[in-house]
Amino acid sequence: MSLEFYKILHISGLILLFFGLSSALTVKMVGVNFTGSVKKMAFITHGVGLLLLLVGGFGMLARLGITGGLPNWVLAKLGVWLLLGGAVALAKRKGQWGTPLMVLFVALGILATWLGITKPF
Repeated sequence: MSLEFYKILHISGLILLFFGLSSALTVKMVGVNFTGSVKKMAFITHGVGLLLLLVGGFGMLARLGITGGLPNWVLAKLGVWLLLGGAVALAKRKGQWGTPLMVLFVALGILATWLGITKPF
């Protein structure tokens, strides 16, 4: 598959990941009971987003010819991916923190974007 396909897959995963995170956080902030279909939607979109990010990211690496030892910027992006993977649990348990959590989640997304575009190390 083409590099463009993997880019679209990666960005689609990013959209789904943040949709799931913001859903979980918003529900907890307004004090609605976080169960049933609401919880299911937030967790599924978050999980599918994580999967698409991973598949798209590694697909792009393969298309760019980066297959051996991963560069440090890729390892840093994987660390951000792990943090954003656990972020939905944080949103579910501490969603009343609201704004600070949203700022943290967005900052992690911006960090991952910066790492992928600039490849600083």
